[in-house]
Amino acid sequence: MRSIICKYVSLTCVLVGLVHSEEALVTVEKVTEPYGLSEGPHWEHRTQKLYFVDIYNQYIRRLDTATGVVTSAYVEHGPVGVVVPVDDTSDELAVGSGKDLILVTWEGDVDTKKVPFKVLTSIESSSSDTRVNDGKVDSSGRFWIGTMGNEKVNGDVPPKRGSLYRIDDTLEPKKEISPVTISNGLVWNIEDNTFYYIDSPTRQIAAYDYDPNNGTISNKRIVFDLNKINMEGVPDGMTIDTDGNLWIAVYGGHHVIHVNPKTQKLLKKVKIPAENVTSVTFGGPLLDILYVTTAGHNLSAEQRKKTPYAGSVFAVKGLGVYGNIANSFMLNGRKQSDEEKTDV
Repeated sequence: MRSIICKYVSLTCVLVGLVHSEEALVTVEKVTEPYGLSEGPHWEHRTQKLYFVDIYNQYIRRLDTATGVVTSAYVEHGPVGVVVPVDDTSDELAVGSGKDLILVTWEGDVDTKKVPFKVLTSIESSSSDTRVNDGKVDSSGRFWIGTMGNEKVNGDVPPKRGSLYRIDDTLEPKKEISPVTISNGLVWNIEDNTFYYIDSPTRQIAAYDYDPNNGTISNKRIVFDLNKINMEGVPDGMTIDTDGNLWIAVYGGHHVIHVNPKTQKLLKKVKIPAENVTSVTFGGPLLDILYVTTAGHNLSAEQRKKTPYAGSVFAVKGLGVYGNIANSFMLNGRKQSDEEKTDV
């Protein structure tokens, strides 16, 4: 890879890298300004907008990729780990915040300093030293959402305090995988019979047999192990393409990696101009753009100097693959009345 910096008229479209391959010229573009701990990108195909979160600054952010405009909503409830639109609504979002799953009302067109929300369910007890981290919705509209121990001042995370939960329209969390240290990337294959999952410190990607009818998982096995390749960092967020191959953000590793889970082979590495790469999702009208979130949180002066764009969202184009439409959360087909919403 040759790292270059080109100036564009738009500040939100800076070309920061080129990768030559046999079939295509892969480009990496900065499409937002740097934020804090940017995470959890979700492409909303109905509106052609990209949602993502800024965890410790407690923001939901939305990028209009056509204009480059980012709007933000502050969530007073606590750190924001994940955001997914509610199905059949235009202004409701299911959000993992603090230890809870909450319902946020936000149209997304303007910045909001005091977004209204309602607690849908408590995922973990108020006394637990944990918070919600990553999550996604399956083909039946169930929200799979993970937790982790709260980070210490030095950045360390206490081990084995987190879990992965499944939440359907009954809003009763069901524990699926426990204990874990940092519940992170998760995705299903297009056949909907395999579930992939990451507990970051293990540096492994696990696969489970998946039953979409009842949402159960079984038969765990390891389909990729970063401990067996020469790469720093830990796997973080993850998505899948229509070929069934995984795209994995490597936190502390400067890269997104492309992995075939069936052969357990590393297919490609795409360098990102940030050390801490947090998550990935496919978007764009053809679902052929890989949007990549990164962290600018807790960086040293030296790290900030080396990676001034850390915390930005990047768009990777020219990969020659396509993603799948992301699922929305099914909230029993109902909308909350104004009386039910809590404006705090």
